[in-house]
Amino acid sequence: MSFVKVTGEEYTELLRRRLTGEVPELTWLKQFRKILTPYLQTGVSFLDIGCATGYAYKSFKDYGVVYTGLEFEDQYLQMAREYFSGQPQVQFIQHDIVRAPISSKADIVICSAMLEHCPSLMPVLKHITDATGKVLLLRTFLGEKEEIYTIPSPVFNYKDTHIKYTNQYAFRDVLGCIESWGFKTRLYRDEYTDSIPRLVDGAMRTFYVVFAQRLDNGNK
Repeated sequence: MSFVKVTGEEYTELLRRRLTGEVPELTWLKQFRKILTPYLQTGVSFLDIGCATGYAYKSFKDYGVVYTGLEFEDQYLQMAREYFSGQPQVQFIQHDIVRAPISSKADIVICSAMLEHCPSLMPVLKHITDATGKVLLLRTFLGEKEEIYTIPSPVFNYKDTHIKYTNQYAFRDVLGCIESWGFKTRLYRDEYTDSIPRLVDGAMRTFYVVFAQRLDNGNK
């Protein structure tokens, strides 16, 4: 799985600009911070799954969180590690969540606009929740039924060798599975799109935000 090969250098440059502050703070980050405020405090462990260049950390750093960014793409991680060099409260891990579980757990886990680009809902959703100690915020495309949808890579050099997933997952599957694994859930409208369907890669897709809180507070 390579996101760079289905998004191209223009998107990589956009991620760099988000990191350096050339792009204003994203609406989904403002929404996540608002929802997570009761749980944010100095020393809380914070895992950003699909972190790209780690720009999300800047939205939470004033709370004193101990941040770990998890990302598959080496190109993104190189930028992140260089930018946050010398900041011991920030670390980055290269990991393919499609292939293997995450070895550690964090109090707070966030994941935005990543799950829909995986080949399927499982095992990634299970890997995400297994890494969640207390609360999870998950932003992805949801609808009444699951739709696994692909197009050839929009990047010309990879159009014959790579595909891009823009999946929709079913409310019942996502919420039901998370609750069966020991969480209570709540569904939020996505504040950036107001959860209004929009055309993405030729398919109608709707963003929602899922809040999940572990019922046993991570004590197993």
